[in-house]
Amino acid sequence: MESETLPTSHVDNQSYSDDVVGNAGRWLKSPLLKVIHAVQNPDVATHVYVDEKKKAQAILLGEMLGHYQAVSIDIDQIHELTSIVREARQQIFADGVVTSTAQKKKIMEEFYGPEAPQEVDVHPPEVVSTKGCGSRLPSRVEKALKLKSKPMSQCKKCQEWGHHDSRNCDKFKEKEKMWSRRNSDV
Repeated sequence: MESETLPTSHVDNQSYSDDVVGNAGRWLKSPLLKVIHAVQNPDVATHVYVDEKKKAQAILLGEMLGHYQAVSIDIDQIHELTSIVREARQQIFADGVVTSTAQKKKIMEEFYGPEAPQEVDVHPPEVVSTKGCGSRLPSRVEKALKLKSKPMSQCKKCQEWGHHDSRNCDKFKEKEKMWSRRNSDV
């Protein structure tokens, strides 16, 4: 007994047997597992598991959409279908499975405690300055005090004791000359 084969779009135009592809035209994992890995265990299922609940839900949804499309033209038919669905809902859920919003709220209050207050007082946040990099600039006095607290070192270029070294000696000397000119003019 030979199984049916399905054509593929591969270069060689190979065909795969029906036991690999399955009865519904879907690729199945279990037959491939048997063929590729040479599994001889008969416990490996060769059928697709179908959830009955999902199948029933799909049928119900299809029926509902079919009815909706059939009555969507006339407003009177829409109202009639709506009333029929409401009556059916009351008949199906007459045992109290579906509860109203008030009943659900009451159940939640009993489970979690008292309900949330109707009014909530919200105060504005404290005013904070968020501009800038977060550090303030020290004043001239603070800079001078910090410089005074540092120990002096000897510059190897001009052999003077101070707060400069051979790398920035010329720059420091130019700055001193500029300050001395300003002070002499005053």
